[in-house]
Amino acid sequence: MKLWKNGVFHTMLTEQEAKYQMATNQGVIVGFDQEIEHLDFDEVIDLKGNHIYPGFVDAHLHLLGYGQKLSRPNLKNLKDKEAVLDILKKSFNHEPLFAEGYFECGVTKDDLNQISSTYPILIRHNDYHSVTANDIVLKKVKALDSNGFLTEDLAEQAMHTFPMHTNQVLENLLKKSIQALYRYGLTGGHSDDLFYYDGFYNTLGVFDKVLSQMPFRAHLIVHHMVLDDYIKSNRVFLNQTPYLQLGAVKMFYDGTVSSKTALMKAQYKDSESYGMRIHSKETFEQMVKKTRLHELNVAIHVIGDQGLVEVLEILKKHPPKPGTYDRLIHTPWVDEKALMMIKNMPLSIDIQPQFLSSDLPWALGYFSQIPRYAFPWKSLLKQGVPLAGSSDAPIEIPNPLLGIHAAVKRQSDHDSKVYFEDEALTRFEAISLYTKGANFSTMDPYRGYLKQGYIADLTIFTEDLLLAPIEDFKKDILYATVINETIVYKKS
Repeated sequence: MKLWKNGVFHTMLTEQEAKYQMATNQGVIVGFDQEIEHLDFDEVIDLKGNHIYPGFVDAHLHLLGYGQKLSRPNLKNLKDKEAVLDILKKSFNHEPLFAEGYFECGVTKDDLNQISSTYPILIRHNDYHSVTANDIVLKKVKALDSNGFLTEDLAEQAMHTFPMHTNQVLENLLKKSIQALYRYGLTGGHSDDLFYYDGFYNTLGVFDKVLSQMPFRAHLIVHHMVLDDYIKSNRVFLNQTPYLQLGAVKMFYDGTVSSKTALMKAQYKDSESYGMRIHSKETFEQMVKKTRLHELNVAIHVIGDQGLVEVLEILKKHPPKPGTYDRLIHTPWVDEKALMMIKNMPLSIDIQPQFLSSDLPWALGYFSQIPRYAFPWKSLLKQGVPLAGSSDAPIEIPNPLLGIHAAVKRQSDHDSKVYFEDEALTRFEAISLYTKGANFSTMDPYRGYLKQGYIADLTIFTEDLLLAPIEDFKKDILYATVINETIVYKKS
């Protein structure tokens, strides 16, 4: 049994409640303060006055994708074409080149062909729904008439032209990813990985193996393209091991704003396009019905305000099993109709607060008419919708402190202005996104709080997140990360 003393334990049951010493045993919280004074302890951990919270969880990211980002040339924050090309030239080593995080600044296939016309080159855009490629790649996907820019299905096909990773490489990517997430205080993450790499069975086997060696609470959503494999595997819904769950079925309803494929009520500026549906409404409805036949839940990517209305209409026709919840991913643009429809529906929403700080104001420039509600987190909470915080890493840095900062401040990284301030969350609400909120979809009654009987996953900071200057959230104030009462990271 372990005693954790000299800390401030923020239980997150209420904003004010705090404890000052805690006992754990075999990965479970035994009790606090006076109720544990009679116990004997094998180990005592002095927390030196630091502040302890339930283990932070990222509710939507891509664990293997983040490992890839850490292993590939990164073009993030480069807005100058020549700077991008300079990085690509330096990274090219007479072998296939795949770079991440490109922000559109005019690179075409001609530029990439000049770097190499004999090896494939692909740069994935920062929205992770589009790519730019050279002719070697374009020829393989029969898109030579393109200037190199591909979106959605064609982008996916282009990425699949690159050699598949071996299981050993995937294991290394996952370990690298988890190790990096420890340093941000993350004890778990909900990830979409099971379709994009080496098939459902091999990829799941990689998770089984790595998670037996490195503690991390991974909740894997199941891409609809591998649903049949999931069903044939006879794997149960949710709990596989203490560190692995299989969750809802992932589907895409529309695309992204930056590629003008998010489905909007009003046309995009200087365009006749309203965006797109990845599948027809009829096909999408059949996909939902198929999951219901197996009593499964859905996790739906939807960004546009019109897309959200259509998704809600379909889910109202085909609700999940009583007592369970579907989940929506993103929903940054909402109209009045959707806000009224969503009340009391059995669903939660995985939001990405950092998207506001990184996407505004440039995203507003795509619209001929700005949607009624933009990143409407406070309005959704008032409707009783459970919200979970996430980064969508590798798109954003998977640092929950940056997400909390964005949820509270709603300040753009580009012009430092505050946008739609009435939708800002309180500190307590924002922290709850990564504790109670991010654990909601696990359907595990013993996660998300510091409470007797709950798992001993802890995220420990040197400052009180409820009182510290908000700008300190952009500093390295993490002290330690604890999973299953084991310290997996501690600042040296």
